[in-house]
Amino acid sequence: MQNLKEKYGPWALITGSSSGIGAEFANQLAAQGLNLVLVARREDRLKTMAARLEEEFSIKVLTVGADLSKPDFIKTINHKTSDLEIGLLINNAAMMYINNYLDAPIEDELKLIDLNIKAPAILTHHFAGKMIQRKKGGIIYVASTLGYMGTPYSSAYAASKAHEVSKGEGLHYEFKSKGVDAMVLSPGLTRTEMTDGLDFSHMPMKLMETEDVVRAALKGLGKKSQVIPGGMNKMMAWMSKRIMSRDMITNMMGKMMKISVDKAAA
Repeated sequence: MQNLKEKYGPWALITGSSSGIGAEFANQLAAQGLNLVLVARREDRLKTMAARLEEEFSIKVLTVGADLSKPDFIKTINHKTSDLEIGLLINNAAMMYINNYLDAPIEDELKLIDLNIKAPAILTHHFAGKMIQRKKGGIIYVASTLGYMGTPYSSAYAASKAHEVSKGEGLHYEFKSKGVDAMVLSPGLTRTEMTDGLDFSHMPMKLMETEDVVRAALKGLGKKSQVIPGGMNKMMAWMSKRIMSRDMITNMMGKMMKISVDKAAA
């Protein structure tokens, strides 16, 4: 695997790092010797992680307790990182709900938009300019294979990830000549807190482990505009663009997602 500390610099910032894919990014980047800024709402969990990572890998870890769905979160992050060279930004924090659309209050969808779309935009604007000045840096947008297709019962989440897919692809081209690598990571079903309590056993793809998802992401960073871990996930994304019409893929996803919704309600 490429030396990310040498390529991007000494510090990486990871949002949503208290569990799941974000926590695994912390593990694998710490193993490469990068110092970490861990951002999440549950700072007590971050501090426990920080102590372990510092002891195990002899790195520095800063924790930032922040709710990225709130409008002033960037002030909290800037206060902790203003004197650090953040060379790698992992936009991972997100929320998802799977249910009948109108069963969720509008406040939930607006919070989802703030967290899944607005927060990565704010963080990108805050850090990308400094990376471009140094002519080196990396940005990963953690999207989803659902971002490639209309997804009934999770329409708002899928739409937010479609936004990140499109933006990440565009910035990959735009930033490349400036020395900054932008990439979209689009996992399929992954074993995280987000999928806890939901039954996806009827789906053609199986839950992946976070270790494999993050390993694929770091391997592709600087080489690809997007990474889709897992053979079946790649096949689904390819079919959604090359074989099936938008209506066909939406109908298929609707039938599969409804089964999960019905099982959760039973």
